[in-house]
Amino acid sequence: MKIVTTIRPATMDDVPAVTQLLGQLGYPAAPESVVAVLAAMIQARDHVVVIAEGGDREVLAMLSLSSRPVLRLQGRVGTIEELVVKTGLRGRVIGDRLIQYAKGLAAERGRVRMEIMVTVLRESHGRGFQSSRGFVTAESVTYRWGMLEGRHRSIPLLGARARSHQVA
Repeated sequence: MKIVTTIRPATMDDVPAVTQLLGQLGYPAAPESVVAVLAAMIQARDHVVVIAEGGDREVLAMLSLSSRPVLRLQGRVGTIEELVVKTGLRGRVIGDRLIQYAKGLAAERGRVRMEIMVTVLRESHGRGFQSSRGFVTAESVTYRWGMLEGRHRSIPLLGARARSHQVA
């Protein structure tokens, strides 16, 4: 199988593949929910969702980006919201190609910063995937309002390693 021949904008025809990829990322999703959110993202100027396809037009990966204005930086910050490569195909440069695409898009659109946030419980954090692609660890902490977190499915923990990263 050829790995990636095309990176293209997502369409509504990609809902089944996007739903499956979100599940592999640890966020089980219902197709009807994905339909509503993907449709809004496709229409929004401050969001981009792209698909990496193989030579046989099989969806191999997905990347979603958002941007927001930030006063202190006097410009827009781009954020990689989701990056997921199909199970069994990770470590084959697909994620790297999508990161390069995102960086190019951020530069082309004049973003003042590009961010990606990954929980320390994720496999890609442990492998140093983001840092090996030029992202540096930020000197900040993300706080979340727990009231909303309880209304959504939780991220699966990755065994003993996950327990060692929990904070009281």
